[in-house]
Amino acid sequence: MFERFWLEKARQALGGNAGSDEIVLEKMRSRVAELSDLFTKERPAVFKDYMSDPALLAAYGLFFFPQSFARASFAARRLLDFYGRVPADLSRVRILDIGSGASPCGFALAAALQKKFEGVPVEVCCLDRSRAALEAARELAGTQKNLFFRSVPADLQNLPPLQFDASFDFIVLGWSLNEIVPATGKEPLERALVLLKKLSPALKADGTLLVLEPALKETAERLQRVADYFVRNPGLPYYRVAPELGQHPDPHLAAGDHEMWTHDVRTWEAPPTLEFLNRKLFRDISVLKFSWSAFGKSPAVLPAVPAGTLGYFRLVSPVELTKPALRFAVVDAAGTRLQIEWPTRGLSKSDCKKMAARFERGDVVTLAGELKALGRDFRLQGEMRAVPDDFGEK
Repeated sequence: MFERFWLEKARQALGGNAGSDEIVLEKMRSRVAELSDLFTKERPAVFKDYMSDPALLAAYGLFFFPQSFARASFAARRLLDFYGRVPADLSRVRILDIGSGASPCGFALAAALQKKFEGVPVEVCCLDRSRAALEAARELAGTQKNLFFRSVPADLQNLPPLQFDASFDFIVLGWSLNEIVPATGKEPLERALVLLKKLSPALKADGTLLVLEPALKETAERLQRVADYFVRNPGLPYYRVAPELGQHPDPHLAAGDHEMWTHDVRTWEAPPTLEFLNRKLFRDISVLKFSWSAFGKSPAVLPAVPAGTLGYFRLVSPVELTKPALRFAVVDAAGTRLQIEWPTRGLSKSDCKKMAARFERGDVVTLAGELKALGRDFRLQGEMRAVPDDFGEK
């Protein structure tokens, strides 16, 4: 999605006569590498407005925009389908994207809404300091049906009071919280809470605040501590609504387990332009890793537990194939972490691999059958199923 748009942006940045698409992409590789190093190796305390450079903006659009769009899409679909965070009024859904850049997360949420509710008009309001990024987002919105656009140029390091009178159905911070408030340094939790609480007046009573962060230990743990704060202080001003399945603190933090931090790992199909760029960059684009949490002024209402199952569980580890069983960890609605083995005796190695491939870290699953205690672990005598959504996944 949006590949042609970003290819043309790259062509314009290179002077308009760069040659074929392949030549354009070849010339953009060095700019993609520059951004990749900035995001992963350098990570300055304050990011420069790299999107004011047309070539870097195009490089971002070709390589990082689709990855951010896809990550946000996973969270958006799960919010709409499983957690039921659907606006009561669908006459015009409003999204506020804080630190939007070119708004991959805002547009992902809009696309999920329009796929679930065909024809629903969506307004995306983007807030960012980069006027070049906001202009690119405006142009992107113009390529889509029933998608309306507003922009608010603002310095996120000194975010002004938001005078929106609780008018937004969704507020999203996609990889911007850690740029506005670094996850390390002085009082990272307190500063993050101040920022998120500052957004509350702009959110509707049934609205949802979605925060996506890198799957790095520092950023993921800080976001989980933010979520735990609202579990301990429900309604002040938010309730935690996702991705956990109950109002419990994170079991890894509670146990002092510093080797585990909650995040999702998702397979996806990368766009051809991104795959071409990566042929000589050798970045790992096979899976998408990210952490996320969602909050609202109203508590979560989960669907009824399917009959004949042991309940809903969240998969918080990879599903690993060992000789006698598949092994994985889940967290239940009470916040208990269970290490489970699922016997595979009698199945071929190929069948076992296919079973394991059906599940991804971050899935909501149901267990049917019996869990037998094996010391600190459990054995599943039965079946595990991933909960699908209305978009056909799983």
